[in-house]
Parts: sequence; C-alpha cells; structure tokens
Amino acid sequence: MRVHSRRVVTPAGTIDATVSVADGRITAVAPGRDGAALDVDDRWVIPGLIDTHVHGGGGAQCNTADTDEVVAVAAFHAAHGTTSLLATTVSADVDELERSLRAIGEAGVLGTHLEGPFLNPRRPGAMDPESFLEPSTGVLGRLLGAGGRVSMMTIAPELPGALEIIAALGERGVVASMGHSEASYEQGRTAVRAGARSVTHLFNAMPALHHRHPGLLGAALDVDELQCELICDGVHVDPVATRLALRAKGLGGLRLITDAIAAAGMGDGEYRLGNAPVVVRDGRATLAGDDAIAGSTLTMDAALANAVQWLGVTVEEAVTLASANPARLLGLGDHKGAIAAGYDADLAVLDEDLRACSTMMAGRWVEGSRPR
Repeated sequence: MRVHSRRVVTPAGTIDATVSVADGRITAVAPGRDGAALDVDDRWVIPGLIDTHVHGGGGAQCNTADTDEVVAVAAFHAAHGTTSLLATTVSADVDELERSLRAIGEAGVLGTHLEGPFLNPRRPGAMDPESFLEPSTGVLGRLLGAGGRVSMMTIAPELPGALEIIAALGERGVVASMGHSEASYEQGRTAVRAGARSVTHLFNAMPALHHRHPGLLGAALDVDELQCELICDGVHVDPVATRLALRAKGLGGLRLITDAIAAAGMGDGEYRLGNAPVVVRDGRATLAGDDAIAGSTLTMDAALANAVQWLGVTVEEAVTLASANPARLLGLGDHKGAIAAGYDADLAVLDEDLRACSTMMAGRWVEGSRPR
C-alpha cells in the first residue's frame, strides 16, 4: 500500500511524499507522488497519536472486567487518530484492579497505566481516597502479575515506601509517574534519583507553585529528567499556564494526553469514572454533587489542535508532543512516533482543522476510515 500527501510530517519536516507500507511497517518514504498511491491531497499525514493516560471514551471505560469494553474505548479513540494507548485505571480495590488488568491485557492495547492505588489521600482528585493504599511490594506484585503489560504507574513519592516501589517499577521497565501528591521539591528530586521519569497531569492534583515552597510542581518544571503530561482541554489547565509549562520544559519535556473518560464523544449527561458518578455539562466533567474535575471529554486530535492554537507551536512540534515524546518515554522511539522506514505503519490523516479523518494501525485502515 502507498499513501501520498503534500503534507507528510517526518522527522526531517513536512514534505510532499509517498509513504509505502507492507506487513504492518513503513518500508519507504519517498519524495513526490507515486502514481499508484492513494492520494489524500494536502491533508496532513502524521504518525499515529499515542495517549498514555485515557480512562474511557465512546461510552466505555477501562475500569472494567469486560474486555470488549476496553476494545470499545480503543476503537473510539482510534477514530480520532490514536493508534496506541495506555488504558488507564482509577484507584480501586486491588481485586477490582486485577480484574481490570486482565481485561485490558486481553484487549490488545499498548499497555496499562495504573493511576494509583499508592496516592496521597489529601490529593484525591476525582478518586475515592478510601481506595488509596500505602506503597506495598506485595500489592505491586499482585498488580504487575495480574495479566497484560503495566507500562506506567502514578504514585505519590512522599508516601512511606514509595521510593522502593519506584525503584522496583524501573527494574520491571514500568514508568513511574508522580502525581496525586503533596511532595516537596526535594522529595520529587529524590524520587527522580530513585527512577521516577514522569509527572501525571501537570498542575492538577498537586499544590500550586509557591515561590518559597516550589513543591512537586516546581520539581516537574525544573528537573530535566521529568517528562510531564499536559491536558490541553482548556478546563484542566488555562492556556496561559500551558505556555509557561512549554517555556519551562521545552518541546521534549511535555506530552499531550486526554485523561478522557467514558463521556468523550457522547455529549452532556451522567456517566461513571470507576464507580464514581460523573456529570458532564458543556463538555466539562465533574463529580456528581461536587466541583472536582473528573477527567475530560478530550480526544488526541483535539488536544493536538488546541496545542497548535494555545501553545503557538507548529503542527510538526505538536506531533512531537503527541506522538514522538510518549513513544520515547515508553522506550518505543525506535519503531513508533515517527513516519520513517522501519517504523510501525501507524498513521493519522488530519483535515485542515487538524481533526482526524482517517487512521491506519499496523498497516490497515481503521474500519470506515479509509481515505476517499
């Protein structure tokens, strides 16, 4: 299969090119048009988007024992250009998490992001703090052994025993991401030395920056080794703060995520995040009877478009935030996150408004999305 566009985003920049695909891989990226290629004209062809923090979408969620429900989440986001995702669980009873991990493992997604249960009850966000646990190697062993691949875990580094867990995660190839935390700057730096490499939904579920007590947010912005999640939905983070984050971290220090819940793509109404009831009004999700933000209704193509508008980055730079950076963090940068020979044939085709209109995964067009 060959696909041509006048705007193919490659590591060398945007070029007029034909992308050749065989056996699920990109075999060549050649300048100009091959006469046999499927022509998408001047629509953007970008590497598939990678979402490392997504709880649901299309009416389905990842806190479930039903594999088909996780498959439905992935299918919904694939229609919006996401070719790889970490199905993300909110904190719950360990038995429930084990059931969800088994379902996710059977769904064929990239992996799992465990958001908890080793979190600070003073920063629960939309989660039930009663489900939070002190860090335990025994619980960690149960979770990592439940089935499927755990690729990331959010943990509060100030908790007793957290540093041991962070080190154990690194030994298992799992990204330790700090979040739902009241860690000091020094505790954040110590966690980095133990192996922490990421910060979960920057600015959210952590104290605000104080000029005498910079805290975890200060560490996130200051420490080069940390790559930070950023939710560009205009609800979680004001556009001004997103621009300040980019200035502090640089292009390589941020990655776009959705933090999407089941309500994504479904409109206003009542939903659930884990077991918690959530109300969505005007696209803003909050806990029922509370003003606490409960995830988002964002998709990755919308996040990319918002980044271009609010951060003032180019499309190519936004692609770095939404594809290359998460691939690099997960250790997949040698075969995902770019359009180049030898890479996975994961592509998204975007229209002039940067909305996904076609998605290719492993060399095959997602059902109903083949370009016309």
